[in-house]
Amino acid sequence: MKNFIDELNDAQRAPVLHKDGPLMVIAGAGSGKTRVLTQRIAYLIKQGVSPFSILAVTFTNKAASEMRGRIETLLSASLRGMWVGTFHGIAHRLLRSHWQEAHLPETFQIIDSEDQLRLIRSIIKSLEIDDSRWPAKQAQWYICGKKDEGLRPEHIQIEDD
Repeated sequence: MKNFIDELNDAQRAPVLHKDGPLMVIAGAGSGKTRVLTQRIAYLIKQGVSPFSILAVTFTNKAASEMRGRIETLLSASLRGMWVGTFHGIAHRLLRSHWQEAHLPETFQIIDSEDQLRLIRSIIKSLEIDDSRWPAKQAQWYICGKKDEGLRPEHIQIEDD
């Protein structure tokens, strides 16, 4: 344990060894934030904290993979069940685990914006709707806006022109 902690500078070591409650680390690019986070997680696990009670959230899949790899290297162990991922990836994992509570079908799928647009175009065509009056991109924007408001189809009132 001392090995990797000794390699840190004082500003990095302090958050890794922090004991009293939450801590916010604010640092610029290239200052070693990922290193501090991964070593903090490894330190906590070495202190007896269950890896399954730790949630590490990043912005990209690449960063999540790198973070997991660094932690596994520090601990010389695989942490497959540990919650390390992107905001979207972790949300997806939660929905997969709790699909019933979320009132979703077990085989639900999450589609990206390009898939959404293709699906909307297909629906517009199959319903023989004039796509010059209802462009697919505009329909997609409308649907996303209503979803952002927390509305489901049964809660949306159809407005007459």
